[in-house]
Order: sequence, then C-alpha cells, then structure tokens
Amino acid sequence: MLRRPDPLTLVVDLTRQLAEEFDTVPIRLVSTAVKSAADAVELFGNDIASSLETVERIAREDLIAVRDAATAAA
Repeated sequence: MLRRPDPLTLVVDLTRQLAEEFDTVPIRLVSTAVKSAADAVELFGNDIASSLETVERIAREDLIAVRDAATAAA
C-alpha cells in the first residue's frame, strides 16, 4: 500500500539536514526558518509534501542570511 508522506516527518527530516549543514546557526533558528518556510507554503494553499523543495529553498535562503550576518558581526 502506498502511503502519503507525513508532513511533520518531512519537516523534521529537513530541519535535521539543515541543522547539520548550518552547524554554526543555533538549532532554534534552524527550526524557526524551516517552520516559517512551511507556513509560507501552506499560506499559498500548497501542501508541504508536494512543495518540500520550495520549503527547503526558502529556509536555506534565510539560513544563509543568518549565517552571513553572524559572520559579518564577528
């Protein structure tokens, strides 16, 4: 039987992946970036499972900005 991907599992997996990639960014900010991106996708009527690439792109852009700002301030 084919099951739909669980949106919560997808978001948690993406958060873990991005937390490993952006290891200098606090996990709280990584979680917030992913949640905000998922909320934005849903705001436009899209479901998370079919728009995971968009969620990742939005979260990644936010995390790059956070990382770069922290680097510039240091």
